[in-house]
Amino acid sequence: MGKKNWINWAEFAFGVWVLASPWILGYWKITSALWSQVVVGVLLMLLSLWEIVGTEDHDEQR
Repeated sequence: MGKKNWINWAEFAFGVWVLASPWILGYWKITSALWSQVVVGVLLMLLSLWEIVGTEDHDEQR
């Protein structure tokens, strides 16, 4: 596990927050805001997981 791997996990947690925020903060009825948050949250989560998996694979090759 790399020194900066915690940043990737923090990005993943932020993606979860962005995804869940319309329901937590109560603006899920605003369709454009809802879909914007869902898309951005999923993208953040996928990209951070991609970085986490890529970092672990790279560390194993060294």
